[in-house]
Amino acid sequence: MEDKVLIDYLKQAKKILSDFFPAEATALLPVLFASLIWAVKERAEVRRKILDLKVWLEPGMIENKPDDFILNFYKSRPELLVVYEGEIKKRDLQALRSAFKRLYPVIGLEDPFLQALFAAELENHDYRRLTAEFGSRLEKAISEIRAAENRPGFWKELERLCGGFLELGWALLSEDEVRRKLKQIFSQV
Repeated sequence: MEDKVLIDYLKQAKKILSDFFPAEATALLPVLFASLIWAVKERAEVRRKILDLKVWLEPGMIENKPDDFILNFYKSRPELLVVYEGEIKKRDLQALRSAFKRLYPVIGLEDPFLQALFAAELENHDYRRLTAEFGSRLEKAISEIRAAENRPGFWKELERLCGGFLELGWALLSEDEVRRKLKQIFSQV
C-alpha cells in the first residue's frame, strides 16, 4: 500500500475518532494503533482487547516473575542495560522490579496500545520517564476510553475503521510488517 493512501486513511480515522475523545486526548492514537494491530493479528473483537487493558493496572502476573527473569530482561536489551546499568551492577532488585512492572508490558509483551501510548519515550529511550508516568498516563487513557465508550456509536465506528483498514490489504501482511509500517507512518498523522 502506498504511504499516501495509508496516511490519508489514518488521518481520516483520527478525525472520525476525535469526535469521541476530548481535545488533546492521550488515548486517541493508541486506541487507533492498537485496534489496527489487533485487527490484523487476531481478527479479534477490538472492544474486548481494548477493555482488557485494565489487566495492566493489576500486574499480579508480572510481580511473580523470578529475579533471574527480571535481570535477564534488562541484560538482553542493550538500551535498558545502558539506562539501568547502576541498578544492575548493584543488583538493586527492588528498583529493577519496580521499573520492570511498567517496562515489561510495553517492551517485553509489546502491547500495541502501551507502545503507542509511550511512543515518544520508546523512540528517545527515555525509560525512566516511561516508568515515572506509566500509572498516571495509563489511568488517564483508560478514563478517556471509558468516556468515549459511553458515547453512542464509538465501538461500531472503531470496528468499521478496522474493517476498512483490513479491506485496504493489510490483512495480507504479518503483524510485524503492519507494526513497523504503522510506527513509521503514525508520526505523520
